[in-house]
Amino acid sequence: DYLEAPAVKQLPHPLPGTARSRVRADRRALDAIIDAEIAHLRRNPSDDPLDVLATLVAEGPLSDGEIRDQVATLMGAGYDTTAASLSWMFWCVSLTPGLWDRLRDEADTVFGPLGETVEADTQVLAALDLAQRTMRETTRLHPAGVVSPREAAEDVVVGGFRIPKGTLILWSAHLAGRDPRAWDDPLRFDPDRFVDLSPEQQTLADIAWVPFGRGARNCIGFALAQMELTLIVSRIAQRLDIAATGTELPKPVGMVVNRPDGGAPMHVSARN
Repeated sequence: DYLEAPAVKQLPHPLPGTARSRVRADRRALDAIIDAEIAHLRRNPSDDPLDVLATLVAEGPLSDGEIRDQVATLMGAGYDTTAASLSWMFWCVSLTPGLWDRLRDEADTVFGPLGETVEADTQVLAALDLAQRTMRETTRLHPAGVVSPREAAEDVVVGGFRIPKGTLILWSAHLAGRDPRAWDDPLRFDPDRFVDLSPEQQTLADIAWVPFGRGARNCIGFALAQMELTLIVSRIAQRLDIAATGTELPKPVGMVVNRPDGGAPMHVSARN
């Protein structure tokens, strides 16, 4: 809430009893929890780290402060982002006639009858082609991050504009995903737009689809998030019937995480 408040309310100041002072206290409390766990892992190193924090402590040449920042970032960017994308996906799918049934048919084919246990390996994910295209189309139109900052590491010329080293650059996955130069009828939700692309179209689509960024600063969780969204929509389609409570997409809200206003209220019942 604080990060999405108007900029004037976020101006730095040392005054107590304010929203900013409460946020500072919250951050100190969070840091203390993380620091205590880092200290515990320093005293009791794991021979077989099973989580990100233990791995950072055991293998990385990072200071405690750097590890703390990594953990805080992973928590802040790894939960609401995927949940928001899933909310947009339910809205988009439920408002697209026939798509839920197609996702269900694909899930039945890949996973088999309900109740069977299937190991979710790379072959299973590859077989969920429609679910993956649905995930890609959702995040094209509704990326969790609307804008992202980058700092130019050196002087660079982009599109005829000289950008000096140290310049802060804001780029937008939201705008790239809706650019008519890259996408036909860009505001239309259509997972089948990714089928049978020519090499030129595939290259352009790869360049313009950037909900997780690109390059060295690519989202660290890009593979996990795509896997989660693909498997979740497939498994839910196999188990439940859903119907949107409205006939139009809600408005987007949130500068930190782009999410549908009001969430994703749905009429939900067991599969008929």
